[in-house]
Amino acid sequence: MYLLSANGTLRTILILLIIWQILRLWMKVREKNVNPGPRNTHWTTDRPRPKGEVRIEKLEDVEHHAPPLDAEDADFEEIKD
Repeated sequence: MYLLSANGTLRTILILLIIWQILRLWMKVREKNVNPGPRNTHWTTDRPRPKGEVRIEKLEDVEHHAPPLDAEDADFEEIKD
């Protein structure tokens, strides 16, 4: 009985691995058909900066307002030694 269970498990694992490899291959082929050129390695489409040039870009002002705090002061007692 152990061999039948082990064979079924191994067969299932093998089938899943084959399906995974086929899907991987299919996605690679599909990606090459959609984007035949080399992948873009630059983050921006701006003109490239010469070596040593530093650019500081100001971000848009983003206002994050915290909701008003509805806190109450806790009562406490002083402990006298």
